[in-house]
Amino acid sequence: MISPRSGFINRRIAFRLALLGVLVAAAVAAVSYMRGFGPDRGQAATFTAFSGPMEITVLEGGSIEARDSLQIKSEVQGQTRILSLIEEGYMITPEDVENKLVLVELDSKELVDKQLSQELDYQNSLAALTEATEQYEIQLNQNESDITAAELEVHFARMDLERYLGETLAAELLTVYRPDGAVGEGESATRGSGLIEFSQYAHPDKLGDGEARQKLRKLEDELVLAEEEVGLAETKLEGAKRLFDREFVTQTQLDNDQMAYNRRVIAHQSARTSHELFIKYEFPKEAQELFSAYEESLRKLERVEKLAHSKIAQAEAKRNSAEARHTLQTRNRDDLLRQIDMCVIHAPRPGLVVYGTGEQRMRSDAIEEGATVRERQAIITIPDMTAMAVRVQVHESFVKQVRSGQAARIRVDAYPEEQLSGRVHRIAVLPDAQSRWLNPDLRVYSTLIHIDGVYDWLKPGMSAEAEIVAQEIPEAVQVPVHVVHMEQNETVCYVQGHFGVERRTVKTGAFNISFVQILDGLEAGESVLLRPPDGRRRDVEKEDESQTLFDTEPAPSPEDGRSGPPPAGGQPV
Repeated sequence: MISPRSGFINRRIAFRLALLGVLVAAAVAAVSYMRGFGPDRGQAATFTAFSGPMEITVLEGGSIEARDSLQIKSEVQGQTRILSLIEEGYMITPEDVENKLVLVELDSKELVDKQLSQELDYQNSLAALTEATEQYEIQLNQNESDITAAELEVHFARMDLERYLGETLAAELLTVYRPDGAVGEGESATRGSGLIEFSQYAHPDKLGDGEARQKLRKLEDELVLAEEEVGLAETKLEGAKRLFDREFVTQTQLDNDQMAYNRRVIAHQSARTSHELFIKYEFPKEAQELFSAYEESLRKLERVEKLAHSKIAQAEAKRNSAEARHTLQTRNRDDLLRQIDMCVIHAPRPGLVVYGTGEQRMRSDAIEEGATVRERQAIITIPDMTAMAVRVQVHESFVKQVRSGQAARIRVDAYPEEQLSGRVHRIAVLPDAQSRWLNPDLRVYSTLIHIDGVYDWLKPGMSAEAEIVAQEIPEAVQVPVHVVHMEQNETVCYVQGHFGVERRTVKTGAFNISFVQILDGLEAGESVLLRPPDGRRRDVEKEDESQTLFDTEPAPSPEDGRSGPPPAGGQPV
């Protein structure tokens, strides 16, 4: 049985314990108040920080396309209409390629009309080229004949000169007095204005074995004979005179002897005159004429050669001009024939038929029967379905994180349960021009990601989403992005401790769309509030509003070298 005193003691101990609990609770409340927090009025939602591998990813949307595509373009100059067109989405088979399946037929009526006119121009140019070529050959033969004739005249003129003066004297004169009128070295200029003093060569010892020497010898012989005959006639006349004085001969005989003597004197005088005239006039004249004839033949040969060169140059120019015109007409003719052939486009290889470039087209560029297409415009694209890729537009704030070779996870909107893998192949150097035209403030960079493997259900143009793994951290303390806040230029979070909620300043590192890395101020296993306590939530909202209104410093991001999560409500980089 318990005594009343023991019960009193027990009640006193219980009272003291209760009082001690109240004091502890008050102390905790005071500490919490000193830290700037009010008491937690309810059980707040928390998240336990954990440590593990962390991926920094860039998530962007895009569309599926083939890595390699064959574009079939219009090769017709100018513009032309589409007469017939295979339906889009048709799968070209190897049998279609072998049977030369017609994919597109363009209007060729205007080209056929031009081809008829061009054929006439082609035939005219061919005839002109044939005529010019024949005239060139004729001129070659004519030049050869003219030059040969002129060379023969030179040869014959020299033969005449050598025949008259002798080969030795002719060669000497042609060496000393060149046909261009110059005088050889060591010789005196004995001729002027094209004349040579040939009388100095009128001697048998100077003349060669030519007609001039023979004629000079003949005249000299005739002169010697005439002198001898004069002497004989004179002796006979003196004898007749002596006989006449003795009256042995008659007067008539004496007169006949006198007349004979007189004839011999006259003949001697005539022979001397002929000799002198030959040396002074006939020989120089004949020699000068022959020498001048040889000089003239040389000048004529030069004129003929120059004239031949001029004529052959003219004939060659006409032939080249006709050849150039014919080449131009041939090229135009072949180009028209090629364009007419290009109006019918056959299947070049197996694959899927896609109109245009395979990208989104404007209404003015619609590919359909009756539509007008311009030169070099893509009509059909045949993608290689065995190698596909996804093209995404990466925002400029993310482009520094993306590099070639990075792994990527791809999901196609039509098959959300399928996850594909790939790698970044190429990032554009300049921003996408079309996006800038639609939104001048938007800067995105076209990025091509090659998809691994082959999938029959994957088609060009499908919408897809690519998550590029920009960075992998092997071990990192992580908490949700929205539990970290900016207060008074400090990065803080609220930690649930044994004695209540504690405001904790932390240092952040990398972050992705869900989690942020905590470098300092928080350990794995600690619980953080998913939102600020009620007492601080209003203060935080006011502070955020104040920062929004007055602060001009941008939120920290990995690009500028600062750590920390994005501002409340923002998207992570």
